[in-house]
Amino acid sequence: MHSLAIVILAAGKGTRMKSERAKVLHPLLGRPLLRYVLDAAKALRPEKTLVVVGHQAEQVRQAFDRPGLAFVTQSPQLGTGHAVLQTSRELKSFPGTILVLSGDVPLIRKETLGEIVRTHRKKKTPVTLLSTRLLQPLAYGRIIRDPQGGLKRIVEEKDATPEERLIQEVNAGIYCFDSGFLFSALPKLSRKNRQGEYYLTDVIQLAREAGHSVSVLLYPHSEEVLGINDRKELARTGLILRRQINEEWRKQGVTLLDPENTFIESTVKIRPDTTIGPFTLLSGRTRIGARCLVSSQVILENALLDDGVSVPPFSHIKDQRVA
Repeated sequence: MHSLAIVILAAGKGTRMKSERAKVLHPLLGRPLLRYVLDAAKALRPEKTLVVVGHQAEQVRQAFDRPGLAFVTQSPQLGTGHAVLQTSRELKSFPGTILVLSGDVPLIRKETLGEIVRTHRKKKTPVTLLSTRLLQPLAYGRIIRDPQGGLKRIVEEKDATPEERLIQEVNAGIYCFDSGFLFSALPKLSRKNRQGEYYLTDVIQLAREAGHSVSVLLYPHSEEVLGINDRKELARTGLILRRQINEEWRKQGVTLLDPENTFIESTVKIRPDTTIGPFTLLSGRTRIGARCLVSSQVILENALLDDGVSVPPFSHIKDQRVA
């Protein structure tokens, strides 16, 4: 049986969010961003899960403290390679695969994480990474391939030439490493780049220089694997997630009269044959029974509706049970 450890990078300040709150703590449809990533990671049943924290480290620890989850502090924050290096005490002797991803990719699915792990083990390369294509790949590292189509290196946006910036295949920031190779390569990283940071992506070039191949899993659904860096991207991701949630409820027998104007947080539960009107907000630990009617412009916060309840328009029910 293969061993798996997961490292989630959650130390960044999220400067472009313009917020005192750690980026991974920003809420998205009822849950902080990091919660979605942790849930997807947990589904893979790793032997170890480590979260690298830095900015507002104590707040992140308090928000996600649970059995089976360990935290490692990165201080100061000197890049993604430096962040992973902080896990060496816990993982240097770990004998298996290490999956590394960011804590700001809330749309990531457990199936996608499972696919990159399977690809890594099948290809038997020391490094496997996930890439995707973007029409406007601003701010993302570009995938540089050799004439045979293999991965040559990754160049970050700030270090790329004008020609390299035209490349549409980008690094999605999700990697699998053989543990032994990873922790032998990390001490060799250099800060000789425009950001003065230790890039985890430079491990790719070290692998190539050592004569190793590097596997790339080109993933077609870019919206799932890209992170959140500012409020615009947070809103865009929220819209995608809201549509996914609404579609899932319709599959489970719930009627949404106007899905585009129905807001259901990921923590809400609804039983079949219930109808939800437009301009409704269902949040928190709200539980709605079967055969209910929630009319238009209703707000339910931590509400409990028994079977067959009708809620009139413009109602606001909070922390109450309606029979």
